Amino acid sequence: MAAAAAALAGCSRDTWWQDASGRLRIATGNVGAVFDEYGAALRTEASQVLPGVRSEVLVTGGSVGNVLDLSSSSADVAFCLGDTALDAVRGEGAFDSPVPLTALARLYDSFLQILVPVYSPVTGIQDLAGVRLSAGQTDSGTRSVTERCLAAAGVDTADVDFVAQPLGEATAALSSGRVDALAFVSGFPVRALVELGARTPIRALDLGGLVEGLVSTWGPQYVTGPLPAGPYRLPAAVQTVSVKTYLIATPTLREDTAYGFTSVVFDRQDAIARTVPDVRQPTVAAGMFTQPVPLHPGALRWFRDRDAREVR
Repeated sequence: MAAAAAALAGCSRDTWWQDASGRLRIATGNVGAVFDEYGAALRTEASQVLPGVRSEVLVTGGSVGNVLDLSSSSADVAFCLGDTALDAVRGEGAFDSPVPLTALARLYDSFLQILVPVYSPVTGIQDLAGVRLSAGQTDSGTRSVTERCLAAAGVDTADVDFVAQPLGEATAALSSGRVDALAFVSGFPVRALVELGARTPIRALDLGGLVEGLVSTWGPQYVTGPLPAGPYRLPAAVQTVSVKTYLIATPTLREDTAYGFTSVVFDRQDAIARTVPDVRQPTVAAGMFTQPVPLHPGALRWFRDRDAREVR
């Protein structure tokens, strides 16, 4: 009897977070991109394991806007590129002062994808001076990464005709010739870009040579990453710039909700993969490394409990 009671008590302690209640607003990104589709999958799974929490997905312009939404209490958790998160906690770049942030997990890596029509005279990033470039919305991480890459290549951003568009409008504009190039930072592949490549012959610019300059100026959050040819029907694979991606949260998020949503990210991966099979899901080993953004206490508790379960 005592053993059974102890087992039940342990079970209760392990599932305390399932009593979480309230709402959970998840700021994602552009429709047709990975933030949006992964966020929708997480919301679906959260509704299964956190039945008392009313979760919803907020379609946004991207990382910078997501941080501002957290800061203004318009969202509770958000997807964010690592360089944007670093700017936010330091009060640099798009942020006039430091923004209090926490993280639930490090997710997959994102890649800068600059695409042009296959017969375009643009052969390298230096050729973007004087052309019409769709590079995300004004509050996007894409815009920030693209501007830094242009600067690293010696291109004055004032010489680039930036067109601020959501991803769906950008792909249509590239197909019709209303813009000359499209830049987007996301996990790979991006469904909207897969669809673009199916209807319009495109190629990608090789950006791997920019990483050394980016790191010397902005720090080690940038690394070289591959952009395979297959999904977009590119004539050749290229090297590009990769940046970490975090799931961030407002520090005021309830601990039980933060714990439960972190559990969804890692414990519901099989179900998530059935919904978004192309999303590269995070590992527990790498997921806790979110510095300089500190882990939310609820996320930290989940990682510690996970370690304890591994020991048992």
